[in-house]
Amino acid sequence: MEDGFYLIDQHAAQERIKYEYFRDKVGEVNPNERQSLLLPLTFHYSADEALLLKENLHALTEVGVFLEDFGQSSFVVREHPTWFPKGFEQEIIEEHIEQVLQHKKADVKKLREDAAIMMSCKKSIKANYYLTKEQMDALLADLRKAENPFTCPHGRPVMIHFSSYEVEKMFKRVM
Repeated sequence: MEDGFYLIDQHAAQERIKYEYFRDKVGEVNPNERQSLLLPLTFHYSADEALLLKENLHALTEVGVFLEDFGQSSFVVREHPTWFPKGFEQEIIEEHIEQVLQHKKADVKKLREDAAIMMSCKKSIKANYYLTKEQMDALLADLRKAENPFTCPHGRPVMIHFSSYEVEKMFKRVM
């Protein structure tokens, strides 16, 4: 173990952990892991957009967006995967649909990657949230198991190391 200390960005650390979880979940949409909505979500689009969405329904289903043609350029979603972050279901569905509309064709690999990044960010610790000692220990234990514990999915560092020498230098203890 190196001397000195580490500063850990708790949001970036948890985002990395959640990203790896969601990356695997989005890749395996399981029909047994669906949650029915009490009130289905309805979406309305122009005729051109509706045609584009109809052409990409299969790709959307592969990332957990179970969009059904509802007639008259409308679509309905009656269920979603249980692993969609609670309270963000509609936002996630809308972002997937928007991505298909922007790119004109669904790239399942890109949809999965973007979904994992978005959901991991939304489900991670927010600023000014203070962890208990137990939560810190659990976060570090989970981070140790991560494939890439050094950066969040956006590429920001999870931790920064300061050696004893660097700290002493900051306090003008060494020349």
